[in-house]
Amino acid sequence: MTIVHVTMIVMLTHLGVIGAKLLLALFAIDLGASPVQVGLTFALFSILPAIFAISAGRWVDRIGVRAPLLIGCGGAGLAITVVFLAPGLWALYPCAALIGVFFMIYAVAGQSLVGSLGDTTDRTRNFSYYSLAVALAGVIGRAGTGASIDLIGHRGTALLLALGPLVALGLAWWLRARTPVAKSASERPVRAPARELWKIPALRRALIAAAIVESGNELFALFIPLYGSSLGLSATFIGMLLATFAAATFLVRIALPRLVGRFGEEGVLCGALGCAAVVGILMVTTAQPWVLLALSAAFGFSLGCGMPLSMALTYARAPDGRAAEAIGMRQTVNKSIEVTVPVCFGALAGVAGLAPLAIALSLVLAVGAGVIARDARRRRPPAGPPGSAP
Repeated sequence: MTIVHVTMIVMLTHLGVIGAKLLLALFAIDLGASPVQVGLTFALFSILPAIFAISAGRWVDRIGVRAPLLIGCGGAGLAITVVFLAPGLWALYPCAALIGVFFMIYAVAGQSLVGSLGDTTDRTRNFSYYSLAVALAGVIGRAGTGASIDLIGHRGTALLLALGPLVALGLAWWLRARTPVAKSASERPVRAPARELWKIPALRRALIAAAIVESGNELFALFIPLYGSSLGLSATFIGMLLATFAAATFLVRIALPRLVGRFGEEGVLCGALGCAAVVGILMVTTAQPWVLLALSAAFGFSLGCGMPLSMALTYARAPDGRAAEAIGMRQTVNKSIEVTVPVCFGALAGVAGLAPLAIALSLVLAVGAGVIARDARRRRPPAGPPGSAP
């Protein structure tokens, strides 16, 4: 299996799941859900993955990526069809939970597969391709979902979105013989507790960076449907706002290798989080749709570099034979964020309004920028004695 094959599977699966997340949010709002209930719907995508992602990673390390990849793609596609079969507010909750579990299985297997392709020098490039596929799926999935809801309704849109993961399942099945096999039991390291991974400083920094970026993404994904609906914007335009964000992440990831080469990983992340914090404050100061579109693009340009950097760092800094488990831990950290952030900040929006939600988004990003800047200063090598070579 080549990176081209993997990116096709990634794009198809993410297209369905990213679109389904927007679909469930807008469907819940249409059914009269409060901001807290919309936040709960978002959180249910992540509750079970937060609990089981490390175990899923160990499972992938043990048996290889073939079966988990097939189960994840097929299960996500079937779970999306629940919206069509049972269109009601309370049916959205188990639907979100099922999509989240199967998507987590797919993500652990898929990211592990990407990291195993080629040699070490290809890893950053391969994860860049992976993240570009995710961003492109976000553009198509979000814009297409919003337009589809306005044209054929929520139930018809669910059937269209389910096709993506199911086609990915067919492609993964066709290519299963070319998928790398798991290491034999004699080649695998002695299993240590998962908490030992957290004690590795370099890996811990990568996981913290992933958590901060994920917090920003989740708050933005929650804020836009709520704020757009409060302004009376159509589902098509709300989808366009989120698609513009995704398009900007796609473009910035093309330039990411050059940015990292010039400013370093921590420098890029710190600058990106700082800029995103400023944009987050500006979002709530305007009700002009086209200004919001420009700010969504700016937010995507700022935050879009976080995912590929944190994925590549997590895989590279994991102990040999425990890469999928480390990816599972990254999923646990991220999914824990996805559980707590929508519920807590959805409740905040329900009580205090949307302006405090935007301020909270900016504060999270600003604190993250400060933490990463301090970490970069600690890691900077001391200057040599006068007259020494650099």
